[in-house]
Amino acid sequence: MADVARRVRDGGGSDLVRRLIARPIRFDVARHVPVPVASPAATPMDEDSDEPGDLVRLRAEMTVMKAVLDAERRETAKLRATVRSVTGPEPVGEEARAVRDRWATLVDGILNAQR
Repeated sequence: MADVARRVRDGGGSDLVRRLIARPIRFDVARHVPVPVASPAATPMDEDSDEPGDLVRLRAEMTVMKAVLDAERRETAKLRATVRSVTGPEPVGEEARAVRDRWATLVDGILNAQR
């Protein structure tokens, strides 16, 4: 609790953005073709547009964060699919069915015998 109080007092808040930026993003280079993202600073601006430098910087940061979050979603979906394929139910063979039926009959007999 002291750690949380210290973070609130110092204005440390949530570390979500730092964790997202610092997290290594793994991807298969052969499967993903990089999509060029136009930087807001690189796009030509109108002469009559007087956007402050902070706004341009914030737009660039938003573009980066959207790319990070999109990569995070793709990685999460891939990991969930992998876990589902590994932990999915295995097909039950004939011998396993026979053992299961014997145990079910035994337990059923014990439960009915106590009545």
